[in-house]
Amino acid sequence: MSYTRTEVKISLLIFCLALIPATSNCAEENDLWLLISSYEDIGMTVQDLAFFLATHGYDATPERSYVTVRFSDGSLAYLTPNGGEPRLADLWATPPSTSGPVMVILPDVIQKNVTYDKTDDSTLIKDVTRRVIFPVTPLGMCYDGSKKLADTYGNFNYRVRYMYDPSEWDWQGHLWILVEDPKQPDRWLAVDSYYGVMRDDDQYYSAPYSFVDFEYLDFINPKWRLV
Repeated sequence: MSYTRTEVKISLLIFCLALIPATSNCAEENDLWLLISSYEDIGMTVQDLAFFLATHGYDATPERSYVTVRFSDGSLAYLTPNGGEPRLADLWATPPSTSGPVMVILPDVIQKNVTYDKTDDSTLIKDVTRRVIFPVTPLGMCYDGSKKLADTYGNFNYRVRYMYDPSEWDWQGHLWILVEDPKQPDRWLAVDSYYGVMRDDDQYYSAPYSFVDFEYLDFINPKWRLV
């Protein structure tokens, strides 16, 4: 069976139309997407977003954590402010979850105000001292230095913890590490990336925060945003 060129074009047109979702408010959805894609505001709240949409003619209602937009045919769309991401908001086909905050780290991965027991193993002290040349980094670069120490001792199968005293208005804070004694579990040796092994300074065995992975530092240090 053969087809004329016109019949083939008609068949292709019908096939393409079948791929387009059947919705009566497609133009409204596209216009809404264009509107929120034309602006950015990293500080926009749910209330701000609802007001912005209402001033542009949309039936917008602020909810707890998102804005509901009702189109002319009664269908709904849901929008959440997206901070520093492109556009004003993310567009959802169903209401975003409002079940409350979701824990992204386990409760005990960051210890607060813990004092660790010191080790008196001279063999460990000698081994830790000879693995690197101190200072590892210049004074004032304890973040980079502690990360290098932790990576180095970790490569030699030592368990390591970071110790962190956060910054105050008059100083930048300090980060150092503890190396666990493999012969005496839960006994540790403090190491400063500039000064080296800190066996005789008790302050190095207590800290406001301690944790096992460098990435957890981001959960403690505030990220301030300037207007």
